[in-house]
Amino acid sequence: RKIAVIPARGGSTRLKNKNIIPIKGKPLIRWSTEAVINSGCFDSVVISTDSDEIFEAVSDLRVLRHVRPAEHATVKATALDAMLDIIDSGDNLAYDIFSYFLPTCPLISSEDIQRGVRMLRDEDVDSVISMTQIPETIQLACVMKDGWVLPIFDNLECGLTNSKFIKKYYKPSGAFYMSRWNNLKRVRNFFKGNVKGVIIPPERSVDINTIGDVKYMESLL
Repeated sequence: RKIAVIPARGGSTRLKNKNIIPIKGKPLIRWSTEAVINSGCFDSVVISTDSDEIFEAVSDLRVLRHVRPAEHATVKATALDAMLDIIDSGDNLAYDIFSYFLPTCPLISSEDIQRGVRMLRDEDVDSVISMTQIPETIQLACVMKDGWVLPIFDNLECGLTNSKFIKKYYKPSGAFYMSRWNNLKRVRNFFKGNVKGVIIPPERSVDINTIGDVKYMESLL
């Protein structure tokens, strides 16, 4: 059995009412919620929020509500904190797979989600995370200290700046994190153990945090 949780606290600071800001006439949280439901992968889809207004934006869909505790709805609280709270209080729930989806990554597709769930059929896989390629050339990164340039990698000092010497690097896209329930309860982290990734193309790895991000997504659509 599989559960999907969409954490959406009400007190966003950089972009007020971010989780329900309309994008093409649809509240932000509905984009990821509908993708999760349409994937057909989950027995339960739960909205974890401290805001009635946020839940009302999706309450007509096939979702349940987890009332997010106040201590996990502050500016300093992380989504992982709130998710672990659900895990810790859910010993009586017979779920095998726990997943959470950030509503700020609205362009995730049902097909992306299905790919991630299929990877977890392999008993050697503990977690699956959505990933996207870092566009910058990481091997050229430097730190600055008192005006001095300090390369982090050897490429600059060795003259290895040709594309054939440049590796691709990836980062979590933020769209989803999936893990086996018992594994996550034990290690408290999605990146510990045997972890696989679903690569999300850059044009669908939009993370909504500012009004500029909203305008960019609308231009893509």
